[in-house]
Amino acid sequence: MRQDGPEQTIVLSGNVLLDDGARVLSAERLTIDPQQGYAAAQGDVQLQLENGEVVRSQAMVLDERATTLLIAGLSLKMRQEAILAAASAQVSEQEIVLQYASYTACNAPCDIDESRQRNPLPWQLTAREVRLDQQSQTLHLRGLRLSLFEWPVLQWPALSLPAPDVERRSGVLAPVAGFKSGEGAWAGLPLFLTLGPSADLTATPVLYSSALTRLDTEARMHTLSLKGKAAASLDADGRGGAFVEADQTLSPTGSVRLKLDWAGETERGALRALSQTGKSWHANRLGLNIARGHSAYAITLHQDRILSTEQEWAALNWDESWVPRAQFDLRLPPLAGGSRLRVEGQGLLVDREALVETSAAWNLRAVTRGGIELTPLLQAGLIGNDASGEASPWIGGQMGVALPLVRRDQSTTIRLAPRLALSGLTPASVKGSPHHDAVVPSRASLFDLRSSGDPYAHAGELRVDAAIDFALYPHQTSGRAKPDLGLRGSLAQRVSWNDDALQPALGQMLVQAGRLNVDLQATIDTQTLWKASPNWPDALPRMNLDMRLPLGADVQVSGQLNRLRTAQDQIDSSGLRLDLGLTDRLDASAGFRTKQTRDGNSLGVTSSLSWNFAGDWFAEAAVRQIVFSREDQDLSFDLFHRCDCLGLQFGVLRERSPSGTEYSARLGLDLPTLFQGQASPTVFRHR
Repeated sequence: MRQDGPEQTIVLSGNVLLDDGARVLSAERLTIDPQQGYAAAQGDVQLQLENGEVVRSQAMVLDERATTLLIAGLSLKMRQEAILAAASAQVSEQEIVLQYASYTACNAPCDIDESRQRNPLPWQLTAREVRLDQQSQTLHLRGLRLSLFEWPVLQWPALSLPAPDVERRSGVLAPVAGFKSGEGAWAGLPLFLTLGPSADLTATPVLYSSALTRLDTEARMHTLSLKGKAAASLDADGRGGAFVEADQTLSPTGSVRLKLDWAGETERGALRALSQTGKSWHANRLGLNIARGHSAYAITLHQDRILSTEQEWAALNWDESWVPRAQFDLRLPPLAGGSRLRVEGQGLLVDREALVETSAAWNLRAVTRGGIELTPLLQAGLIGNDASGEASPWIGGQMGVALPLVRRDQSTTIRLAPRLALSGLTPASVKGSPHHDAVVPSRASLFDLRSSGDPYAHAGELRVDAAIDFALYPHQTSGRAKPDLGLRGSLAQRVSWNDDALQPALGQMLVQAGRLNVDLQATIDTQTLWKASPNWPDALPRMNLDMRLPLGADVQVSGQLNRLRTAQDQIDSSGLRLDLGLTDRLDASAGFRTKQTRDGNSLGVTSSLSWNFAGDWFAEAAVRQIVFSREDQDLSFDLFHRCDCLGLQFGVLRERSPSGTEYSARLGLDLPTLFQGQASPTVFRHR
């Protein structure tokens, strides 16, 4: 409902229902002029008369008596599925008043304030009176009550809020709450303060059940030239930390900008302890960026910052000192024939050693009459180190060829996109490069002239990169049903004239045949496979396989296979799950999961039973058991309510391990457009 000013036209839009007990009007839009007593309905208009006759039209003009329907009853559909209804409504110059108003997101009839002759609503928020003061833009509620299945769970005598169309106003926000292991439950009441038209602040005092106190603050600013946010926390024990993000435009066109991204703590691990972030590492950065057309320049300071006290992060012993770096990327306009020239470079200062790197590249893209795409590339550069006094030039070239192939028959289309690139590169290296990274080639960088992730060091080589994208999918034919089949994938291989001639290949395949879905991604150690090693799984250092196969209307099998073998990590895991629909109200599932690491092997089995015992209510019991450790077991029992407008969960979880047993309550509530929250407090722990 919208009214631009006192005595101005009132517009109701969305799903408008008016009922005076004798006639019912429904429309997509209703326009009312209070001064002229004029009303017009538009969009799928239906007027049900007293004798039961229904008049339908795309537009209808209502007389003065029909306009009084607005006073008799009001119901309109708001954002998403939210519905607002009232027994009566009055509109004046100063305010709009709704009597016995009700708000819900459930698919309710227009008389949602009445519960006779229908099932109870899953939830509704009601008020004896809703008064909107149009001068102060304040919404006053009297007799507020939240009901679940018509049982009151929250009542409040009076509440004043900013009007729905007010985006910013100082005041108290909705309370926040949670639970943190070791410190107990906590709750806070945010206070929102406007600091002018372009800045605001939120301060949240937090109190733990252990009597610990904490203050969270977040300040925001957004002007034409400055956009920034700063968040900080400090508790009574002196633990604290802050994040700052800022972007300041220094030129009228926005081409010169100063950017800051910084995180700091009073002690290491404080930000994680205060539940501010789950990050273990942060890159502090202060930089000046300049953009000119397609070219860019930057001067930045970088600092690696460890935010975790975990042993594996502390053992890295990273250097957290600031490192200055300068970068430029100059892209010149196209030359004759469509070729491009690009000059780029960078320099940084690490441990008092200055490293510089710059290069120039010329490339061209041409397509022959036969459809072959040619992409020649020529690049030259220089790498230098002032500490060693070395300056190493290098030159490289590449010829890329691509030829898309398409074949069609009566029901399918096959697409192949083979690509081939021959690259030659002279050696250039500087001893003591600080960021050496011998990464596995990815599809994104497969055809880069320099294959290494370190711009300051690379070996000379001659190599061939090959890749193919393939797709097999059906297309609709006249008079025939569309076949349910699809196959997509890609495969990439690098052959180098270095010591490791066959570098790992990358493969991906997606299969859909009927209701069968297979997603496979793998890295293949081609050299190990070529040597015909008796332990062929060593040729798959990285693999991920997901599969779903429905065996019937009530039976589905799903499985996962994950494999990771590197010098640092080794893990193999697999799982299989069977879901069964035993009856219309009873579902069961069973499965197992294996896990193999350097520390040992484990096998876990899971099973669950779900019972739809009434309406949208479900009861679910589940068990997880580690086979080789009888003490490692999880048991859970939950009650769920699942529908489009209400999610509700009550449950208990028992986690047993060799070190003890822990019982947790599981609570969750989801009221669409109104509230969403969950908690899992530990109620008992035995060691």
